[in-house]
Amino acid sequence: MSQRLRITFSTTGPMRYVAHLDTMRTWERAIRRAQLPLVYTSGFSPHARMALAAPLPVGVEGLNELMDIWLEPAVDPAAAVKALVAVLPPGLAIVEAEAVSDALPSLQSCVRAARYEARLPAADGLSAVHAQVHRLLALDTLDWEEERGEKTRRYDLRATILDLVARADGAGVVLELYLSLEVGRTGRPTQVLRAMDLDADGVEIHRLALELDPGAVSPGAVGAAKLPGRERP
Repeated sequence: MSQRLRITFSTTGPMRYVAHLDTMRTWERAIRRAQLPLVYTSGFSPHARMALAAPLPVGVEGLNELMDIWLEPAVDPAAAVKALVAVLPPGLAIVEAEAVSDALPSLQSCVRAARYEARLPAADGLSAVHAQVHRLLALDTLDWEEERGEKTRRYDLRATILDLVARADGAGVVLELYLSLEVGRTGRPTQVLRAMDLDADGVEIHRLALELDPGAVSPGAVGAAKLPGRERP
Protein backbone atom coordinates (compact mmCIF):
# COMPACT_ATOMS: atom_id res chain seq x y z
CA MET A 1 0.00 0.00 0.00
CA SER A 2 1.34 3.44 -0.89
CA GLN A 3 2.21 6.14 1.62
CA ARG A 4 1.11 9.75 1.21
CA LEU A 5 3.85 12.06 2.41
CA ARG A 6 3.02 15.73 2.89
CA ILE A 7 6.04 18.01 2.57
CA THR A 8 6.17 21.61 3.73
CA PHE A 9 9.00 23.43 1.96
CA SER A 10 10.38 26.84 1.06
CA THR A 11 11.21 28.26 -2.36
CA THR A 12 13.67 31.16 -2.15
CA GLY A 13 16.50 32.85 -4.02
CA PRO A 14 16.83 31.99 -7.72
CA MET A 15 14.21 29.22 -7.41
CA ARG A 16 11.48 31.85 -7.09
CA TYR A 17 11.93 32.55 -10.81
CA VAL A 18 11.30 28.92 -11.78
CA ALA A 19 7.85 28.28 -13.23
CA HIS A 20 5.44 25.73 -11.78
CA LEU A 21 6.06 22.85 -14.21
CA ASP A 22 9.83 23.21 -13.94
CA THR A 23 9.55 23.26 -10.15
CA MET A 24 7.66 19.96 -10.29
CA ARG A 25 10.33 18.49 -12.58
CA THR A 26 13.02 19.64 -10.14
CA TRP A 27 11.23 17.90 -7.27
CA GLU A 28 10.78 14.71 -9.27
CA ARG A 29 14.48 14.62 -10.15
CA ALA A 30 15.41 15.24 -6.50
CA ILE A 31 13.13 12.45 -5.28
CA ARG A 32 14.65 10.04 -7.79
CA ARG A 33 18.19 11.10 -6.86
CA ALA A 34 17.30 10.54 -3.21
CA GLN A 35 16.27 6.99 -4.23
CA LEU A 36 12.84 7.34 -2.67
CA PRO A 37 10.25 4.87 -4.07
CA LEU A 38 8.05 7.40 -5.87
CA VAL A 39 4.77 5.98 -7.20
CA TYR A 40 3.90 6.48 -10.88
CA THR A 41 0.50 6.23 -12.53
CA SER A 42 -0.16 3.33 -14.85
CA GLY A 43 -0.99 3.59 -18.53
CA PHE A 44 0.68 4.70 -21.76
CA SER A 45 2.21 7.85 -20.26
CA PRO A 46 3.00 7.31 -16.55
CA HIS A 47 3.22 10.37 -14.31
CA ALA A 48 4.76 10.74 -10.89
CA ARG A 49 2.15 10.89 -8.12
CA MET A 50 2.98 14.36 -6.84
CA ALA A 51 0.70 17.32 -6.23
CA LEU A 52 1.39 20.90 -5.15
CA ALA A 53 -1.28 22.72 -3.17
CA ALA A 54 -1.09 25.88 -5.30
CA PRO A 55 1.38 27.15 -7.92
CA LEU A 56 3.62 29.91 -6.63
CA PRO A 57 3.60 33.09 -8.74
CA VAL A 58 6.91 33.51 -10.55
CA GLY A 59 9.14 35.92 -8.63
CA VAL A 60 7.43 35.30 -5.29
CA GLU A 61 9.24 33.45 -2.50
CA GLY A 62 7.25 30.77 -0.68
CA LEU A 63 8.11 30.03 2.94
CA ASN A 64 5.59 27.27 3.69
CA GLU A 65 4.56 25.64 0.42
CA LEU A 66 2.76 22.29 0.49
CA MET A 67 3.19 19.19 -1.66
CA ASP A 68 1.96 15.61 -1.42
CA ILE A 69 3.99 12.74 -2.83
CA TRP A 70 3.17 9.04 -2.84
CA LEU A 71 5.79 6.43 -1.97
CA GLU A 72 5.65 2.64 -2.06
CA PRO A 73 6.81 1.06 0.15
CA ALA A 74 6.41 3.55 2.99
CA VAL A 75 9.47 5.45 4.20
CA ASP A 76 10.09 6.94 7.62
CA PRO A 77 9.50 10.72 7.23
CA ALA A 78 12.78 11.57 8.95
CA ALA A 79 14.69 9.28 6.58
CA ALA A 80 12.90 10.80 3.56
CA VAL A 81 13.78 14.32 4.71
CA LYS A 82 17.42 13.38 5.26
CA ALA A 83 17.69 11.84 1.78
CA LEU A 84 16.03 14.83 0.08
CA VAL A 85 18.05 17.48 1.91
CA ALA A 86 21.23 15.92 0.51
CA VAL A 87 20.13 16.38 -3.12
CA LEU A 88 17.87 19.46 -3.24
CA PRO A 89 19.22 22.41 -5.26
CA PRO A 90 19.85 25.80 -3.64
CA GLY A 91 16.59 27.63 -3.05
CA LEU A 92 14.52 24.55 -2.18
CA ALA A 93 14.46 23.58 1.50
CA ILE A 94 12.26 21.27 3.53
CA VAL A 95 10.51 22.68 6.60
CA GLU A 96 8.85 19.43 7.64
CA ALA A 97 7.30 16.24 6.33
CA GLU A 98 4.57 14.00 7.67
CA ALA A 99 2.78 10.88 6.55
CA VAL A 100 -0.95 11.59 6.23
CA SER A 101 -3.99 9.51 5.51
CA ASP A 102 -4.64 8.78 1.85
CA ALA A 103 -8.33 9.34 2.64
CA LEU A 104 -7.77 13.09 2.96
CA PRO A 105 -9.03 15.18 0.01
CA SER A 106 -6.52 16.51 -2.50
CA LEU A 107 -4.48 19.53 -1.51
CA GLN A 108 -5.62 21.48 -4.58
CA SER A 109 -9.29 21.04 -3.71
CA CYS A 110 -8.76 22.29 -0.16
CA VAL A 111 -6.70 25.45 -0.67
CA ARG A 112 -8.79 28.47 0.29
CA ALA A 113 -6.44 31.43 0.77
CA ALA A 114 -2.85 32.58 1.16
CA ARG A 115 -1.04 35.16 3.26
CA TYR A 116 1.60 37.28 1.55
CA GLU A 117 3.99 40.00 2.63
CA ALA A 118 5.24 42.68 0.23
CA ARG A 119 8.14 44.91 1.26
CA LEU A 120 7.67 48.32 -0.32
CA PRO A 121 10.31 51.02 -0.72
CA ALA A 122 10.42 53.86 1.79
CA ALA A 123 9.41 56.30 -0.94
CA ASP A 124 5.85 54.95 -0.87
CA GLY A 125 5.33 56.19 2.70
CA LEU A 126 3.11 54.52 5.30
CA SER A 127 0.36 57.16 5.23
CA ALA A 128 0.08 56.95 1.43
CA VAL A 129 -0.11 53.14 1.52
CA HIS A 130 -2.71 53.31 4.33
CA ALA A 131 -4.83 55.59 2.18
CA GLN A 132 -4.66 53.19 -0.76
CA VAL A 133 -5.55 50.25 1.52
CA HIS A 134 -8.65 52.06 2.81
CA ARG A 135 -9.65 53.08 -0.72
CA LEU A 136 -9.38 49.54 -2.05
CA LEU A 137 -11.12 47.85 0.88
CA ALA A 138 -14.00 50.34 0.64
CA LEU A 139 -14.86 49.16 -2.86
CA ASP A 140 -17.63 46.64 -3.42
CA THR A 141 -16.21 45.48 -6.75
CA LEU A 142 -13.23 46.26 -8.94
CA ASP A 143 -13.36 45.14 -12.56
CA TRP A 144 -9.88 44.10 -13.59
CA GLU A 145 -8.04 42.89 -16.68
CA GLU A 146 -4.83 40.92 -16.52
CA GLU A 147 -2.72 39.97 -19.53
CA ARG A 148 -1.30 36.46 -19.28
CA GLY A 149 0.56 35.55 -22.42
CA GLU A 150 -1.85 35.93 -25.33
CA LYS A 151 -4.91 35.70 -23.10
CA THR A 152 -6.75 38.40 -21.16
CA ARG A 153 -8.29 37.47 -17.84
CA ARG A 154 -11.23 39.62 -16.71
CA TYR A 155 -12.45 39.33 -13.14
CA ASP A 156 -13.49 41.15 -9.97
CA LEU A 157 -10.19 41.87 -8.24
CA ARG A 158 -11.89 43.13 -5.08
CA ALA A 159 -13.51 39.72 -4.55
CA THR A 160 -10.07 38.13 -4.30
CA ILE A 161 -8.93 40.45 -1.48
CA LEU A 162 -9.85 39.15 1.97
CA ASP A 163 -7.78 41.71 3.90
CA LEU A 164 -4.93 44.19 3.57
CA VAL A 165 -2.81 45.69 6.35
CA ALA A 166 0.07 48.17 6.02
CA ARG A 167 2.71 48.63 8.71
CA ALA A 168 6.03 50.38 9.09
CA ASP A 169 9.18 48.28 8.93
CA GLY A 170 12.33 50.26 9.52
CA ALA A 171 12.61 52.83 6.75
CA GLY A 172 10.16 50.99 4.52
CA VAL A 173 6.59 49.73 4.52
CA VAL A 174 5.32 46.16 4.68
CA LEU A 175 1.97 45.34 3.12
CA GLU A 176 0.29 42.20 4.44
CA LEU A 177 -2.08 40.63 1.91
CA TYR A 178 -4.67 37.97 2.68
CA LEU A 179 -5.90 36.76 -0.71
CA SER A 180 -8.36 34.15 -1.90
CA LEU A 181 -7.15 31.09 -3.75
CA GLU A 182 -10.63 29.76 -4.44
CA VAL A 183 -11.27 28.38 -7.93
CA GLY A 184 -12.34 31.31 -10.11
CA ARG A 185 -11.40 33.81 -7.39
CA THR A 186 -7.62 33.70 -7.19
CA GLY A 187 -5.81 36.80 -5.98
CA ARG A 188 -2.34 37.73 -7.21
CA PRO A 189 -0.27 40.11 -5.06
CA THR A 190 1.26 41.97 -8.01
CA GLN A 191 -2.19 42.85 -9.36
CA VAL A 192 -3.30 44.14 -5.94
CA LEU A 193 -0.21 46.35 -5.80
CA ARG A 194 -1.02 47.76 -9.23
CA ALA A 195 -4.60 48.41 -8.17
CA MET A 196 -3.14 50.48 -5.32
CA ASP A 197 -1.09 52.52 -7.81
CA LEU A 198 2.10 50.96 -6.47
CA ASP A 199 4.98 49.85 -8.67
CA ALA A 200 5.03 46.06 -8.38
CA ASP A 201 8.28 45.66 -10.34
CA GLY A 202 11.18 44.69 -8.11
CA VAL A 203 9.05 44.48 -4.94
CA GLU A 204 10.12 41.66 -2.61
CA ILE A 205 7.09 39.42 -2.06
CA HIS A 206 6.84 36.37 0.20
CA ARG A 207 4.01 33.88 0.46
CA LEU A 208 4.02 33.18 4.17
CA ALA A 209 1.43 30.42 4.38
CA LEU A 210 -1.40 28.63 2.61
CA GLU A 211 -4.78 28.23 4.27
CA LEU A 212 -6.56 24.89 3.84
CA ASP A 213 -9.96 23.59 4.81
CA PRO A 214 -9.70 22.05 8.30
CA GLY A 215 -10.55 18.66 6.82
CA ALA A 216 -7.38 18.73 4.71
CA VAL A 217 -4.91 18.86 7.57
CA SER A 218 -3.32 16.10 9.46
CA PRO A 219 -5.94 13.81 11.02
CA GLY A 220 -4.49 10.41 10.23
CA ALA A 221 -0.89 11.62 10.40
CA VAL A 222 1.28 8.64 11.29
CA GLY A 223 4.67 10.26 11.64
CA ALA A 224 6.39 13.58 11.15
CA ALA A 225 9.86 15.03 10.76
CA LYS A 226 10.71 18.70 11.26
CA LEU A 227 14.06 20.29 10.59
CA PRO A 228 15.42 22.01 13.71
CA GLY A 229 15.40 25.79 13.61
CA ARG A 230 12.73 25.99 10.93
CA GLU A 231 9.39 27.25 12.23
CA ARG A 232 6.25 28.20 10.39
CA PRO A 233 5.25 31.85 10.80
